[in-house]
Amino acid sequence: MSPRSNLKKPLLYLLIGSVLLSALLGIVLVLRGNWGWLEVRVILTTVIFAVASVCGLACDLSRTPSGLNLMPKSGLVLTAVTTALMLFGIWFEVGSEAYWKMTTVLISIGIATIHVSLLSIAKLASRFRWVYFLGTQIIFGLALLIATVIVFEINSELLWRFLAAHSIVVAAISIVIPILHRISKTDANRGDLLMPVEARNVESIDQQIAQLEERLAQLRTLRAQLVGGTLS
Repeated sequence: MSPRSNLKKPLLYLLIGSVLLSALLGIVLVLRGNWGWLEVRVILTTVIFAVASVCGLACDLSRTPSGLNLMPKSGLVLTAVTTALMLFGIWFEVGSEAYWKMTTVLISIGIATIHVSLLSIAKLASRFRWVYFLGTQIIFGLALLIATVIVFEINSELLWRFLAAHSIVVAAISIVIPILHRISKTDANRGDLLMPVEARNVESIDQQIAQLEERLAQLRTLRAQLVGGTLS
C-alpha cells in the first residue's frame, strides 16, 4: 500500500452511492408496498457495499507511511473476500451450511482485524504499549471463540456468559486505549507518537521540502554557471 493510497476516493464514492441508492430503493419499495426476495437482495447488496466501504476506509485510515502495514492490508483483503462471498451467496442463493459458516468465520476474523487496525491509530507511550498488545490478543481471541461456536454449533449457557464477559473486556479496552493515547500526548518526547494521518502529513511535507531543496540546488548551480559565463 503506497503512502498516497488510491483507495480513499473510490471507497468514499462507493459509501455515498450505496447509502443514497439504499435510501432511494427503500423509499420506492415503501411507496409501492411490494416486498419480494429480489427487492430484499437489492437492499442487502447496497448495505453490504456500504459496510464494506466503511471497513475499507477504516483500514486506509490506520495505514502508516512506512512499514509492512500487515493489519490494514489483511483487513482490506478480508473485506473484499467476505463481500464477494456474501454477494455470491445472496444472488446465487447458496444453501450450503458449510459455505455460510465459512463466510461468517471470515467476517468475524475480518472485524477483529479492522478493530485492531483502528486501535493502532492511537499512539501510546512506551509504558502503555503493553495494553495494545494485550488488547490485540483479547480481540482476536473473541473472534476465534465466536468462530469456534459457529463451526461446532456449541450451545452452552456457560459459554454464552463467557462470550458476554469477553465482549465487555473488549469494549473496555476499546475505550481505554484512546484515553491512554491522550495521556501519552502529554509526554515530553512525542516524536514517535504521531498518529498515522499525522505521520503521512509529515512525510508529505518532508517530500515537498526535499523537492524544493533539490530545485534550489539546481537554480544555484544554474546561477553560478550564468554568472561565471558573464564574468569570463
